[in-house]
Amino acid sequence: MLIVSCLTACIKADSYAEPDATIRGTIYDSLTGQPLQLDMGEASIQLLELSWTATAPTPNPNFGANTEGYYNNSRIFKGYYNININGPFVPLAPTWPSVIDSSRNINIQGVTTKDFTVSSMLVIQWVTPPVFNASDSSITATIKVIRGTNHPAYNHDAIKNINFYINGNAPYPANSNYDNRYTNVKTSFPNNETVVLNGVVTSNVFAYGNNYIVKSIGKIAPTSTPRTWWVRVGACTTTNIPVVGTPLNYSTIQTVTVSK
Repeated sequence: MLIVSCLTACIKADSYAEPDATIRGTIYDSLTGQPLQLDMGEASIQLLELSWTATAPTPNPNFGANTEGYYNNSRIFKGYYNININGPFVPLAPTWPSVIDSSRNINIQGVTTKDFTVSSMLVIQWVTPPVFNASDSSITATIKVIRGTNHPAYNHDAIKNINFYINGNAPYPANSNYDNRYTNVKTSFPNNETVVLNGVVTSNVFAYGNNYIVKSIGKIAPTSTPRTWWVRVGACTTTNIPVVGTPLNYSTIQTVTVSK
């Protein structure tokens, strides 16, 4: 009993209140003005607490944004922070945290909102919406891929991937969530590329700003009960972005209903 009492007395109670502040916001694309389309966790938010002086400032653990560019963290200690984000866009602070942009210092207490507007590497636009083709049980669409920035370090490299994601089980198709039976992952873009549409061979050469046809692989079997398929296009260049590598930019999500 004496030993137990001694151990209990030697334990120092933690007098710090639990973190109860919230930081939230949306990442917007500068070209479209719309929330940035993402894969889950593809964009990360970093906080560096500047009001803590007992030790040198160190970054808090990163947290991510959702598929539509929204982020929310409700377990933050109130205080004065510098905030930075990384993702498939021109970096805001390539050398962070060794160089801190004071314009992104923010006092977090209660519920604090901080939005960002970024320059995406690429913007993927739907020219014609995806449709189901009964002739070969495929889904096709026409898109246009344009550069999202005029930054000289990030607007000159070749296309690396154009992926046509198909998913019949979840509404957020992306590189982390797709049906590999039908998703078309493209890494080659020859100058004589063609695609077959309803039995007709059609030229389909990729160029930035031009129409480009995306088509599923395999055969999507129609069912007697209508079934919804979620589709999305992801694309990236060969440019390596500090911290994140060569992440994909995404189109908005579309749906196609397939039935007999």
